[in-house]
Amino acid sequence: MFLNRLGAAFLLSGVSVWMCSAVGSAVVPQTAPAKPAFSLPGLDNKPIAPFMAHADAARGDALVHQVCTSCHAMDEGASDGVGPNLSGVAGRRIAGLSSYSYSAALKGQQKQFWSDQALSDWLTSPARFAPGTRMSLVGLPDPTQRADIIAYLHTLGDAEAPAPSPDPR
Repeated sequence: MFLNRLGAAFLLSGVSVWMCSAVGSAVVPQTAPAKPAFSLPGLDNKPIAPFMAHADAARGDALVHQVCTSCHAMDEGASDGVGPNLSGVAGRRIAGLSSYSYSAALKGQQKQFWSDQALSDWLTSPARFAPGTRMSLVGLPDPTQRADIIAYLHTLGDAEAPAPSPDPR
């Protein structure tokens, strides 16, 4: 009798957990919202070209190691981390690494390339650049910091990547 009760308890517990999961999946959508619930002031997309003329790759190196290396690898040939390897990212097709599983938000932009302006827009607000992205960075409001990071990214990987944009003046 005890074993029957024990078996029934396990069976009912399993069915209860399955039912809760099924109801939860039906009620709560599994997609990210198309538009963020809030946006931070000062994260407007601005032309990055004027800032690239004065960008410093050494400062960018320090910023990248402070902000990016916890999720991204920087060395050519290194395996991807939480995020894709950033070696050779400047000039590469968006969501262009076959070894990394990108979010649907970035896969929808595969026809574009990581130009200096696209990288700046991404670093300003990844959630605005690609709504539904999995990247947790809120954004970098300072265009000088973004330009420094982009200048450093040009030093990584592929030597054929386009050089930083000159000052358009």
